[in-house]
Amino acid sequence: MSTFDFTNSSSWGGSPVAHQIAGAAPRGRLIVSGTVVFSETISSTEGKTYRCVVTDGTGEVELLFVGRENIPGLTTGAACTAEGTLGREGGRLIIWNPVYRLEPPD
Repeated sequence: MSTFDFTNSSSWGGSPVAHQIAGAAPRGRLIVSGTVVFSETISSTEGKTYRCVVTDGTGEVELLFVGRENIPGLTTGAACTAEGTLGREGGRLIIWNPVYRLEPPD
């Protein structure tokens, strides 16, 4: 688990930071707190990738951890905060290898 200090900054590298998935844009920065609603390990010719889908009530973002089969604690139902630069693939918002923090359950 990361020990990164998440901030509520409104800009990153001169660009705005979104704090809700609905306000996020590809190639923009997102810091989001939400709940994991789906998780799986994907296998491909390049190796394993752990995928989880997080929702904050305004939308969903996929967190992809390349080279990982799992992330302890980051499973369906877990609360977390994640930060990274967004991409879009097939209409889905994706953050590759985000910085994350598990949050205590409500």
